[in-house]
Amino acid sequence: MEVENSGKNNDITQVDLSYLLPTFLRRLSDPSIKTVMMAGCGGGYDFVHSMNLYPELRRLQKEVIIVSYSFGNVKNIQGDAPVVWKRGSLLVKEVTGASTPNAYYAPEVHMASFLDMQYPQTAPHKLYTCNAREFTVPLLHEFYSELVKKHNVDAFVIFDGGTDSLMSGDEEGLGDPIEDCVSVTAVSQLEGLKAKILISAGFGSDRYNHVSDAASFRAVAELTRLGGFLGSVSLEASSTGFSFYCNCVKHIYQHQAFRSVLTGLIISSAKGYFGFNLPNTETDTTPGVDVDVGLNTRVGVGGPFLWPLMCMLFAFEVDVVAKRSLIATWIKNETTIKAMYDAMKRGRNQLKNDNKLRDVENIPTHQELRQ
Repeated sequence: MEVENSGKNNDITQVDLSYLLPTFLRRLSDPSIKTVMMAGCGGGYDFVHSMNLYPELRRLQKEVIIVSYSFGNVKNIQGDAPVVWKRGSLLVKEVTGASTPNAYYAPEVHMASFLDMQYPQTAPHKLYTCNAREFTVPLLHEFYSELVKKHNVDAFVIFDGGTDSLMSGDEEGLGDPIEDCVSVTAVSQLEGLKAKILISAGFGSDRYNHVSDAASFRAVAELTRLGGFLGSVSLEASSTGFSFYCNCVKHIYQHQAFRSVLTGLIISSAKGYFGFNLPNTETDTTPGVDVDVGLNTRVGVGGPFLWPLMCMLFAFEVDVVAKRSLIATWIKNETTIKAMYDAMKRGRNQLKNDNKLRDVENIPTHQELRQ
């Protein structure tokens, strides 16, 4: 697999290390870090959110390896898409913009063709594509260990859309934590890396999947006290990274039918939409790239509540997130998908029996606080 070399502005080798620069960006700007692997954390479009960071890594002349860890059926990508890793029925393919995609869902192929257009000097760009729902911790650790060795990876960044990757396991609602925790645990076990970073985008989007905003805020606070919070940045509508991300999403949507709600929430909040005010593509005059995020076709009126935290990137030390996680201790040695879910169920039941399972956590309302 060809890895990516330096891109545009290759005369710039390091960011200006301002005192205000978040820790995760300071770490990634380290000149000793030559190759960065970026992967989705919990499936879906998680890996697509890494495009917010991609131009900065290229500006810093980092080589970038991308793993989708998505939800698509790998077998549906045909043509120039060789199987590069296999364990039983589990397949990992290497895809390019020339691969033959599924008409409904194949963001990996379209991302590769987008990168070819943006960085033609390093085309063709290749991505590893795999299905997150097929991995256990031992399997994913084995796969990632081989990639790290093969590509001499110095830093690993996993992107999560939402905050269920921060859930410990004792919360009332967890979202879809298994795939996220498999990623966090597997990456935490990798050795010899200079940086292992979890980035969460779309803060608040998981409230519709039973993850409390208050539980997410508490997780950030606890990880901060543990030394695991690495800073945050807001995505500005006119910034280079966010524009690159939007253009990538626009390109993907032009070539497939599927639309990601969470991606729509991130883009809409960055463009200044708030509350239940969903963007109207026919009248939208907000700054930034014009992209039809598809929210009006996938969610109803009164559905998602947009706020500025959705367009922020929150970064954490992977090892600290894993150490704090009860789920990680429950599933780390299981060798089947069913066994992981059974282990989590046993762990949750034990917490309930010990009266250690939390009730629904709520943020106080303004009326409550002003009294």
